[in-house]
Amino acid sequence: MRIKRSRDLLASSARSVVDAESLNEWVQGPVRAVLPHGAMLCGQSVPHSGGYAAIQAWSFGVPPAYRAKIACAGGNARSPILTRLMHIGGPVFFDEDDERTDFDATWRSNFRLAGWRNVLGLAHREGEGDQLLFTSAAFYNVSSRMEAHGRALQQMVMPHLHAALSRVYQAQTEVESPAATSEPTLAPAERAIVDLLLQGKTNKEIGKRLGRSAETIKHRLSLLMRRLDVRNRTELARLISRNEVGSSGQPPRPTPDE
Repeated sequence: MRIKRSRDLLASSARSVVDAESLNEWVQGPVRAVLPHGAMLCGQSVPHSGGYAAIQAWSFGVPPAYRAKIACAGGNARSPILTRLMHIGGPVFFDEDDERTDFDATWRSNFRLAGWRNVLGLAHREGEGDQLLFTSAAFYNVSSRMEAHGRALQQMVMPHLHAALSRVYQAQTEVESPAATSEPTLAPAERAIVDLLLQGKTNKEIGKRLGRSAETIKHRLSLLMRRLDVRNRTELARLISRNEVGSSGQPPRPTPDE
């Protein structure tokens, strides 16, 4: 009965998450009540040929110095916990007294220097192919009893965390409907991608310029095209450039669909 109440609480409260502030309140309140923890890292990624590329990441109580030590290219974290979550889907539990040698020594050192006792990693996958979205979370300094309940906690917490993060991401990138205005308004991140698209850059070239993978650029363009109700890059370019011209005085040229 208690488990059902906890699941219902998470489900009902998660629906109120629409931005960073409400996400923080939800994590610090209902999530922490169900899964007590000292700090939390979470985020979402999309697949590409080399694994996954991060599209958003959130930190709750994790020192910036520790985040900097585990950060790597593309917005991902250099962590054996995350690697295992990507491969096995979770849950993954690590204790500082664990003597297994398959955990990277540098990571273990940074983990202990940060004062962490243990970490519970949970994951959730939704969608298929290009629409696959991978949500992961690391809960630091949890009770050692949580290891035995990892799978139940994953089933209880992660679908709602996935939904909450998805809404936050959509709210961050969503702008006025193109039907409401002759010239769509773009979020800064979208504007940066579209500006390069209109210069004829490929996904790879855009990604290199913005410090993102080609697959991340492809995914974000896909989300933008879906939101603006256009079928391909050419239609997107025409819509965006309707009231714009390039420096040559001619409409910018889009790249072929990738």
